[in-house]
Amino acid sequence: MRAKLILFDVDGTLVDVAGAGRRSMERAFCEVLGVDGIERAGAVPYAGRTDPLIFESMAAACGVEPTTFRERKDDLVRSFVQALEREMQRPDPRRCVLPGVRALLESLDAMDGVHLGLLTGNLEAGARIKLEPFDLNRFFPAGGFASDDSDRRAIARIAHARMSELTGIAFRPEDVTVVGDTDHDVDCARANSFRAVAVDSGWVPRERLERSRPDALLDDLSDPGVMAALGLRS
Repeated sequence: MRAKLILFDVDGTLVDVAGAGRRSMERAFCEVLGVDGIERAGAVPYAGRTDPLIFESMAAACGVEPTTFRERKDDLVRSFVQALEREMQRPDPRRCVLPGVRALLESLDAMDGVHLGLLTGNLEAGARIKLEPFDLNRFFPAGGFASDDSDRRAIARIAHARMSELTGIAFRPEDVTVVGDTDHDVDCARANSFRAVAVDSGWVPRERLERSRPDALLDDLSDPGVMAALGLRS
């Protein structure tokens, strides 16, 4: 079997952090910009979008001047990461590893020729903070993150290149699979000629996932057909 690379999204695919990211971002806007009425940002979509684009949308929704936003962006990011660390240290029974994830990662990690990476709209620091309490970082030596680029298609290319360099394997596009819970995950896979596996374990309606036409659509990663969906078993 040729070497395979499987790139996983984080939120809604591997874990549910019960809104910790949104609360941390809202707190950063309050702390850094003194924004009142942050509830106006409640309609800002998060699913499948990268953190930099969410920051921009939040700023616009809260009436922050573009110049002010650009000047304070680094402060916002630092405040967000600090807030997220505090959030994830606070006990919350709603936070969890999603069904089938741990068993699947253990199985994949033990397979010769299968390599795992992250492909996420989270900043790398944010992704690592979200995965750490569940001991999932150990499965993912590298990947592509929103701290690399704000465009998910570019993040997919970066993840592929970084994992190829790390492993010394020039993974063919047809041997790369993206696993995610949104149509944006499918789109970034298609844009790079990668295989796309969608999971209905996040917050995007199933009908929207179906319209994105992934190679496989699973209820979640506990699905008995997950290995076949990943192209690892006929």
